[in-house]
Amino acid sequence: MTFSPDGGRFAAFQLGNLDKSSQDVRLYWTPERKRAALPARMFRTGVEQVPETNGSPVLSRFDPPSEPKQADLGKMPFSTGGKLFFTLDGVDYVGSGNIFMKQDLLLTAAHCVQDDVTGHLAENFVFERCYSGEESAENFTFKTVVLKENWHIEKENKWDYAIAILDKDSAVATPLKYSLESAFEKEVAAMGYPLDFYGGAQMMYINGTVTQRRDYWTIVGGKLTNGASGGAWVLKDNVTAVGLNSFSTKTAKGGIYMGSPKFDEEFEKLYKYVETLLQGGI
Repeated sequence: MTFSPDGGRFAAFQLGNLDKSSQDVRLYWTPERKRAALPARMFRTGVEQVPETNGSPVLSRFDPPSEPKQADLGKMPFSTGGKLFFTLDGVDYVGSGNIFMKQDLLLTAAHCVQDDVTGHLAENFVFERCYSGEESAENFTFKTVVLKENWHIEKENKWDYAIAILDKDSAVATPLKYSLESAFEKEVAAMGYPLDFYGGAQMMYINGTVTQRRDYWTIVGGKLTNGASGGAWVLKDNVTAVGLNSFSTKTAKGGIYMGSPKFDEEFEKLYKYVETLLQGGI
């Protein structure tokens, strides 16, 4: 279904209308399936083809990001995060996400919801908050998920975000919020479940300084890779999200950076539309 509220165009998928109940979806995810699930690949990987001089960040101005460290799930902002399990075209995958704005909303990457090539919608969504090993604080299924219409057709990194309405409220006392202010030169903690560390069984994070490359945010030298997709970038106040893990790219000169869409007026229109769905009792 597509909608055009306030000049924005969004795709809203009401997953509660599908054949499987929330209980069916939870039963689908056996421990064996969770262990065998593949990490969602980043939206864009490989070597960037754009010349280095076109909007490159000034690397020498910033300290390199920290090496990935295991997150303390009992502390903010990590207590809002977790591991996202989903099935796409018959293959089981994992990504990351965070409880966001309200106890029944989840922020994640669009490419963890919809295939960026075929446009096929994933299914069997289960979010395990504070996932560690094979245990979590609580788990949720999706009722509805909303994202920018045609983001996958236009291949726009700037729209690689999605907000899901969960089947129940989380116990998180303080969900993440967002800011439309510029994140440039601000320090963030980027988090998620990259396969390269503990086999994806533990939440990892890096501290890094946000730079800019064309129309998206970057962390130069960031090492969170596949499986971390959808994990939030949070300011030092430990509650304000300014981005999320979307892609990881190497430059022609051998450097690497992680990228995130900007949270701008288009992002806010999407969130405001989700609010209208909640008010309508969806």
